[in-house]
Amino acid sequence: MSANPTPTVSGTTAPQGTQAPSQIELFWERWRSLFTVILLVVVGALGAKYAWQYYEGKKVDAALTEVYTSLGIEATYTDQSKSWYSATDCLATVDSAKLKAAVGTAPASVKPYLMLAIARKAVQDKDWAAAEATLADLEKAYPNHILVKSSSHPVQARDEIKDKSKDKPKPNDQKKPEFKPAVAGSQVQRMREEIAAAKAFQAPAHFAKVAVPADATKLKWELSNNTSFVMALMPEAAKHREAILKLVASQEGSFWKGIAIDQIRRPTKNSKRPHELHLGFESTKDDDRTKWSDTEPSKNQLDIEKNTLSHFAGAVSARAEADGKSCADRFWINLDDAPANDGERVIVGFVVEGIDNLKKVCESTMTATEEEQGQGRPSENIRVTSVTVVK
Repeated sequence: MSANPTPTVSGTTAPQGTQAPSQIELFWERWRSLFTVILLVVVGALGAKYAWQYYEGKKVDAALTEVYTSLGIEATYTDQSKSWYSATDCLATVDSAKLKAAVGTAPASVKPYLMLAIARKAVQDKDWAAAEATLADLEKAYPNHILVKSSSHPVQARDEIKDKSKDKPKPNDQKKPEFKPAVAGSQVQRMREEIAAAKAFQAPAHFAKVAVPADATKLKWELSNNTSFVMALMPEAAKHREAILKLVASQEGSFWKGIAIDQIRRPTKNSKRPHELHLGFESTKDDDRTKWSDTEPSKNQLDIEKNTLSHFAGAVSARAEADGKSCADRFWINLDDAPANDGERVIVGFVVEGIDNLKKVCESTMTATEEEQGQGRPSENIRVTSVTVVK
């Protein structure tokens, strides 16, 4: 016999194994079309919002690109070799008047950024009043702009927290770097804090550049490229000063005559080394560069003479030799500040005239490999033609 059918609430029968729809299913069936419409509207609205933001962002990018190109500071994102340059570095070569003129023709979306650039340029020039006035104008004109409005995490560069543990990292350790906490505020506020700190800063006494004494003995160096420079000898290196003057007096002042600048150094895209040059090897008097040698010890050595002078731009330092010795005839000339050399070389004097001539020498052409490394020999020989005491 067959089983009895299952009765329903109304007394009718339904096939065995079926189940009536739940309240949720009935609700969904009833309102599904409305929910679908709402979902489509929300998705469409979000899509429209992001499309508008993208469109507006492209307009701002295009406007900024046009302004940056007109100012000549677009190299940071058009030239890969200069991608490590900061916008602040680029501003150093831009005239303030050019920036102010650009504000007058720039779109409204770009003007706040140009105003911030004007303030940054004023900071570079240490024109604190102009910087603060520009920031005040920016706040007044654009109170709700991202550069002005405070937030818990404004755009900023955060220093990485260095791991000071003595444990060596494991091979292939992909530990995520940790960064210092973000500083709350705004770009304008942070620049104001920077201005206040810069105004209050006082360099430690031992960092202050020593003034060249008015009665310091000066040597004029004539070069074969029709330029010259004047070096003042410092009393803090008395023994070196004595030995140098003795060499100038010997051979009727021709000791260095014919000696070539044998090395120049300058920054590259991967290095910010200071501009500097070296001269003094007697072998460089030979026109055949294969005979040049930088390994022969100097014939004019003396003990290293410690002093408190620092490698500011223009510092002339004696080349260090082995066994704690120093040269009286071979020199490094720094054309930028180079504090890393303090304590490594004896500073014997400072260039007081013609430093720009030496900077041009440092920009001389070199071989392609040397250009990439940022150090090598100038393609053309630049020789010393005379050294005389300035009366």
